[in-house]
Amino acid sequence: MVSKPKHFSLLALVHLPVWLICLVLLWPVSLEPGVLEADQGSRTAPRIVDYQHHLPRSFRKRLRDTNRYIVLHSTESGLRSALNTLSRRGHSNYLVARNGTIYRILDKKYRSHHAGLSMWNGQTNISSHSIGIELVGYHNDPFTDAQYRSLKWLIEVLQRVYDIPDYHVLEHYRVAYGRPNRWVKKLHRGRKKDPGVFNFSRARAGLTSKDPRNSVLYDPDVQAGRLIRDPDIDIARVRLVDRGRYDEEVAQLSENVITRRNTAWRIAREEYNWSTTVYHFPKGTIMRGNQIRNWDRIPVGTKVYLHRDRAEDVQAVTAAVPVITRGTTAFDIAGPSYKRSDTYYIFPTGTIKHGRQVRQWSRIPADTRVLVRYNAPVALNKAARQAVSQDNTVFLVPPNEVLAAANVPDVSRLKSGTLVFTKK
Repeated sequence: MVSKPKHFSLLALVHLPVWLICLVLLWPVSLEPGVLEADQGSRTAPRIVDYQHHLPRSFRKRLRDTNRYIVLHSTESGLRSALNTLSRRGHSNYLVARNGTIYRILDKKYRSHHAGLSMWNGQTNISSHSIGIELVGYHNDPFTDAQYRSLKWLIEVLQRVYDIPDYHVLEHYRVAYGRPNRWVKKLHRGRKKDPGVFNFSRARAGLTSKDPRNSVLYDPDVQAGRLIRDPDIDIARVRLVDRGRYDEEVAQLSENVITRRNTAWRIAREEYNWSTTVYHFPKGTIMRGNQIRNWDRIPVGTKVYLHRDRAEDVQAVTAAVPVITRGTTAFDIAGPSYKRSDTYYIFPTGTIKHGRQVRQWSRIPADTRVLVRYNAPVALNKAARQAVSQDNTVFLVPPNEVLAAANVPDVSRLKSGTLVFTKK
């Protein structure tokens, strides 16, 4: 046997650090084929965080049957809650945070169970044929510019890898369908609302193809008679002929309050009778969806809260003066009104800000009180007697005590400097 020269091992040792440095630099690129091509023309690609190690050991990875579609979702929760939920069972391949960071929940080549009961062009079980991407946020609250930039980048990469056209990038509400229920008697679209018929912009996500199939109004299963149309799509059509009426109808449907038109199903969809959906009746009664038997008697004015699996989440939103707790957000309490100028935040220190004055929503401290649709605060000695006596009036007693009028037997005994918030 011919022996190798001794200088070979020395050379290998000399070059080893160089190879290690190259490996570290190229590792993120190797995780995402096509990144370099997708990043041409821009200096920076989105930050990608590999979150796959949070999957449980019992999770079984398997390849998808085909790679025909990309399905887009909204988490209907904040970042921390979404990461916990999605990584628990691999319910998505990617998550795009509001600051644009992309979290890889499950490698793109594996099947994630994200679409549930779904159909597109007669094909069912869309999870077995699609990549799932979640956007942190809500179906009726705008996504950030950073999210759209990162999402556009990610979609372009995946389209290049799997040759997926724009019209096969679909919102969850377009592929989900529901079985008959008390409100809809046949198979129907409308089981899900994310990432928002009236909220998500395909153009901002780079989905600008002129193909008619790229329109949210296109639904091959409705056209073929397999499903009944999603009622929100009919409102989306109104935009083409009457923008004023469209804005009015969207505003009515974006609230979490039951009206004559806005039923429990229109608000909660398939989750209307789930144990995690909480109904707060006008007289103060609180019931979960699985406890309600007579749906025809739910009164107008009932508030509906989704994803309330913890008792403290229910207490936070149904208290006389709702309070942000750890794990809840301003949107959880105020819904689409959380940024309005008539939504007030009373911080634990006694500082007051309305929705337009808050900048860093992720940093609102726990125990912050939230008042939705209230007038600007006035001094107690300047408030009208009639307003002060209303049960939904709120007092801020120096330095930082918050009281509901219903719990104040004698208003005259409140400290000097007390501020009064009256309901609009």
